[in-house]
Amino acid sequence: MRLVIIFLTLLLLTTVARAEVLTTSNVQIEWHVINRFRFFRNEALFKQQEEAWREYGQHVATRNASPHDNAAYYANTSVLGTEHVLNDRRIPFTNILRTKFNWQGWASKALEDTCYDSKSRTHAACGGIDNYINPKAHEIAIGLQAIGDGKLVSEYICHWHVGNNPDQAAPCDEKIRTVIAYPESTTISVNVEGERAISTEVKVKDLLIVGLGDSFASGEGNPDVPVTLDENARVKNLYPARAAEGGSAQWLDRLCHRSLYSYQLRAALQVAIEHPHGSVTYLGYACSGAAVDKGIIGPQSYVEYRSSGAGSQNVSVAPIMGRKTDSQIALLLRELCKVSPIQAEGMWQCPSQNFKRNVDYVFLLVGGNDIGFANLVSWATLRSGPITHIASWLGATVSPDQFTANMNGTMAGAYQHLAKQLEKALPLHNDNLPYDPSRVILTAYPDILADENGETCTGVTDGAAPEDTLAANQSLDRFKGWLVVHQDKLDAAHGQLEILFKRMSQLAEANGWSFAGRAHVDKPFRGHGFCAQRKDRLDDPAEMLMVPCWGAAARPTQSCQPGLFARGTGWRPYNPATQNFPYALRQRWVRTINDANMIINQKIMDQYGALDESASEKDFTETTGAMHPSAEGQAALADAMLMDLRPELDKLFNNP
Repeated sequence: MRLVIIFLTLLLLTTVARAEVLTTSNVQIEWHVINRFRFFRNEALFKQQEEAWREYGQHVATRNASPHDNAAYYANTSVLGTEHVLNDRRIPFTNILRTKFNWQGWASKALEDTCYDSKSRTHAACGGIDNYINPKAHEIAIGLQAIGDGKLVSEYICHWHVGNNPDQAAPCDEKIRTVIAYPESTTISVNVEGERAISTEVKVKDLLIVGLGDSFASGEGNPDVPVTLDENARVKNLYPARAAEGGSAQWLDRLCHRSLYSYQLRAALQVAIEHPHGSVTYLGYACSGAAVDKGIIGPQSYVEYRSSGAGSQNVSVAPIMGRKTDSQIALLLRELCKVSPIQAEGMWQCPSQNFKRNVDYVFLLVGGNDIGFANLVSWATLRSGPITHIASWLGATVSPDQFTANMNGTMAGAYQHLAKQLEKALPLHNDNLPYDPSRVILTAYPDILADENGETCTGVTDGAAPEDTLAANQSLDRFKGWLVVHQDKLDAAHGQLEILFKRMSQLAEANGWSFAGRAHVDKPFRGHGFCAQRKDRLDDPAEMLMVPCWGAAARPTQSCQPGLFARGTGWRPYNPATQNFPYALRQRWVRTINDANMIINQKIMDQYGALDESASEKDFTETTGAMHPSAEGQAALADAMLMDLRPELDKLFNNP
């Protein structure tokens, strides 16, 4: 009898012990959405970005600072840090060059794995636009997280019950994958056989984010696949020609020069990375060359050109023109509205407000083309002489005084018009507000004219050293016959950037928009303007500013010279066909004219699809993309905007 009692006691103790395997006091159910950035068709692409972000976080944790300061630094530099991990030519955060390096950048492998259909120019590549805009379900990963000092043991089998899905069994220290319906909530429960289950309710919060704007928003200067140069085919000055097969730069959207490096896309992606219980549906329409009326509300002239025919006597060159329905608002409503959008009194609308879903945020950066920012740069860099007067007469240049006048007049009217159009066109609901303009996030333009010390780039002055010894002039020597940086003009242009920031802030407030001003006021581009160089790496091709040439010259910074010096052979300072690294890290976060020539090398095509080299050079299309943020600069813009947006985002995701 005593043996029976002992046996029953042991059996009871075993049962009690097993009853404690899974309780709410020792484990909790943990879950996350697997591909939280729905714009990526391939979950591996999202995972690559997420893992790079985590790797950057491990680096930040080694900083000699408090945990609080490290956490803030990590958040405020997360997109830039991710970019460094993915595109650094060196092993991240070291000086050791990688033996295997993708010179084309991470986006070159991702271009075909998005939900954007470049042929139809719609977000329909993931089962149609309706399926993309309104997700029906999300795939999630579920597991158990031990609480406190506890740990999960693999010898137990956990039985998972997720909504109406078939049950799954797996070792308790492993995760399972399943699909849950959206937008409903789903009950998840788990138990070890013979035990009571623990459970939780889960619900995904999906945000719809729309990107609108100009070239600073589209990612201009950063093609998803940069140009490939053919060392064995030469053009003027023996410079390598574009490779005949597949050599052209490639874009997510070719006409708009929109790329995966766009700060708007990178910010939306980072929102998804940071919120494991949510997801982001992203619709991007920003377009290089866009202004408010000609681009966002109405059609625009694209930055791609056509000629009437190479070699003909009277060659005419014209930009490709957008159709009436090619404006950013029209393209957005074509996808967001359940019926065909209409235009009334110059404003696009969705009849009867018949939208497929609400928009959560609009990321916006526009205005530079309305007031002539590119024309101000032309004024500051064109050489004095007949060409300057012709350019002024044609309206190709804008003086600082006229630029200020445009900010005070033209910009105010353009923003007001855009504010009315957005209110008529978009379902920006928020709580009880039928339209909440604060969900429009206007980003400031960064300061792109400073050197590595944060000072205005140095230009030519009377009695100064030769032009080519100045970094600012080295950055544009591909067209040095036309262009030069004069100090007085650059100082005047630089002074306009502060005025522009203040004016945009005033107008954002006047229209009820949120203003993400940190892109300027926090000076993230300080030390990273178009003339900036890292002085301890001046032998690195990424830090060199002058355009490579074939031959010799009197000075190391001087372009190859005709005559006596042309007898020299070889590339100086490096071979652009084999040593050009468009996305390698560098001090400057701004594409120079030389960079544009080597990374985009945009050519004018004739009506038969052939290159028109002479028209390309004459019309300066080879400089398209110059004076725009690099991939690092775009990442810094994304970080700057997120610093202003995170508090509101946290509220949204915490209240799904």
